[in-house]
Amino acid sequence: MNTFLSPNQEALQQQYGTFANEVVAPIAADLASHKTCLREFLQSLGQKGYMGISVPREYGGQGQSFLASVLFVEAIGEHEAGLGLTLASHQAVIEVLKKFGTDTQKSRYLPLLARGEVLGTLAFTEEQAGTDVFAVRTEAKATGDSFELDGQKVYVVNGEMAGLHLVLAKAESGLGLFLVDTGENGSVKAGLNRSRMGLKSARANDVKYNAVKVSCEAQLGQGKNAETITSFANDVAKVVISAAAIGLLRSCLKLSVEHARKREQFGTNIGQFQGIQWKLADMLTESVGAELQVHRAAWALEEETEKFATYAAMSKLLASKVAKVQTGEAIQVLGAAGLSEDLPLERFYRDAKAMEICLGTSEAQKIQLVTELRI
Repeated sequence: MNTFLSPNQEALQQQYGTFANEVVAPIAADLASHKTCLREFLQSLGQKGYMGISVPREYGGQGQSFLASVLFVEAIGEHEAGLGLTLASHQAVIEVLKKFGTDTQKSRYLPLLARGEVLGTLAFTEEQAGTDVFAVRTEAKATGDSFELDGQKVYVVNGEMAGLHLVLAKAESGLGLFLVDTGENGSVKAGLNRSRMGLKSARANDVKYNAVKVSCEAQLGQGKNAETITSFANDVAKVVISAAAIGLLRSCLKLSVEHARKREQFGTNIGQFQGIQWKLADMLTESVGAELQVHRAAWALEEETEKFATYAAMSKLLASKVAKVQTGEAIQVLGAAGLSEDLPLERFYRDAKAMEICLGTSEAQKIQLVTELRI
């Protein structure tokens, strides 16, 4: 694989960066504090085409690669990483439909997802089914030509806003995945947003499915196939949140370098001190290494599918770890200024820690990677 971006991808990266600097940066803190309406912001992204970057043109998207979507999340992650968590679930639903959806499902939902008129979400997690995602208790009972879903999911990202839920449930024939259109099912009830230490702009709700009826045509997979699709959706989401970590790291490096150049102590700027220089060198090296791993995973989704799950786990493990460590080092470089809420570093630090847990803990990624080594 060529680990460097193509000229087209570099142009997109520049375009996304300009957009993020002009549109996202001024409202990043307000998004995190919920002073700016997330739903309206996402709708504006959809109107500009950014919610459907990888959706094929015949379904109203831009027809770009998954890697292009990742580059966009990196750009906005430089300012508000919680948006990466929001887009992780949405993007996962898009990629699942592209790969596993029927022609009818694609025609019906991909245009809506691409325009941001409908937001996608993964409804997998339950109180007793977190890392052990397949231990779900939500039931799907067959009733003639339809199914009836009963159960409760927790920490459903976009739960209160999403119009299309990908729900994992337990049916008589084994696990099943179902597309639940909330516009057709008023019995889907989302609770309040769960408060968290990081990634605060994203909404994460408990969602109840009380006798929610879905047609057989809304079933996306069953049995082993449902497990395969669920794992694929999670892998997509891992790569997207990893991209947000890369954006966050870029901001940390930029703020650290700027401070090292300007801050004077003992008659010189602190960037002249070896202790600071080594921190910056580590920050640069580890950030670029994590970025290459994330790009490799994004590329593999379409070009090396048999290794996508492995690279996705590596990306999540490495990017979140580097983000956690290096946001802490950035705060150390800035000293008291890094602790201030006037700068985003304290928010980045909380976001980075949350990244080590959400969408699969670091320990879960290690378990997956060791399993694939077949020791």
